[in-house]
Amino acid sequence: MGLNRVRPKAIADASGRSGTALHQGLPFGAVMATAGASAVAGRCGLHILVVPLLVLAILQTLWLPVAGIWRRRATFRMECRAWWKLGPAHEHCGIHTVPLGLAVIAGGLVALAASGIARWPWPLAVACLVLTWVLTIVCLGRFLWSLVVCDCTLRMVGGAWFLVPAALLGAAIATDALAGFAPEAGATMLAALALAGALLGWAGYWVVALAALVRVWRFGLVGVPQAPWWIAMGCAGLAAAALGRVLKAPGSGWALHAFLVQAMVVTCIFAAILCVPVLVCSAAFLLRRCRFRAPAPWPPTFSTAVFALGCLETGDILQSPAFRSLGLAAGYATLLFWLVTMVWNVGHMGIDRFGDRAWGTDA
Repeated sequence: MGLNRVRPKAIADASGRSGTALHQGLPFGAVMATAGASAVAGRCGLHILVVPLLVLAILQTLWLPVAGIWRRRATFRMECRAWWKLGPAHEHCGIHTVPLGLAVIAGGLVALAASGIARWPWPLAVACLVLTWVLTIVCLGRFLWSLVVCDCTLRMVGGAWFLVPAALLGAAIATDALAGFAPEAGATMLAALALAGALLGWAGYWVVALAALVRVWRFGLVGVPQAPWWIAMGCAGLAAAALGRVLKAPGSGWALHAFLVQAMVVTCIFAAILCVPVLVCSAAFLLRRCRFRAPAPWPPTFSTAVFALGCLETGDILQSPAFRSLGLAAGYATLLFWLVTMVWNVGHMGIDRFGDRAWGTDA
């Protein structure tokens, strides 16, 4: 017919590094969204969905690396070498979806084991949590070192930067969940680790939020992906949830308890405020510019999930119907977002695969 199916090409960014390298993108975006939906389903009373979604998240964790390696098998070695090369900080944000997704899965496994349904999740939860902390430390160290040795400007700051503190916050929540079922000596150590992770993640969130606010004020949203900005709202909710979890730990003084409560409330309110521009900008994009041809991004689903968890945690501690209602509404929206995103992406994958075969370009 004289027509050729055009394949997207790798585009080098300002640093000259290929946009197809393994450090780009959000590799475990689907994992953390599915695991987050599982956590929210339980809080919304839809317990029948908790285990299927958690199992699906685990399967995604196992499948995505294998599928990614197979899909990139021709250039895998080259991309691995490119990943190990230290680049600008914005290139090392998306990889934090890996420890973050594992952290949410670890928390779900602890909750499942604690429910008494089965005992098999315990060793898997512990292994998942250990791997979460190892990867969190490695990814965080790599990100911080890139800030030191590579040039960094405000224009590079984007929504994906919030994944860096989010990984710490997710690890803190999962650690606190496990501390409640550990022996006394181990519980004390885990509680201290959870508190440290929550405080560092909370402080890191506000550092990134300040940089992001200055960036948006000076340059707007041009030049960075739009969907990851949902994480700014979601990470605030995750921070509120983490602070709410660790303040329940025994042994904390009244001064620390009061600080954690106030920090939790302020952060949750800030998340609710951010919800407005995020929803407005997303609606404007869908109505004006979106052509509905690409796969749907996962950050809105995960961000809504952790925003819901933050509101529900705050509502439980303050006995606030307003926060609880907001959390439940966000929880149901999460499940709707997850369903729509999953159906769209599976359908898009099937259509794209069919098109490859029709045009004879299937690898």
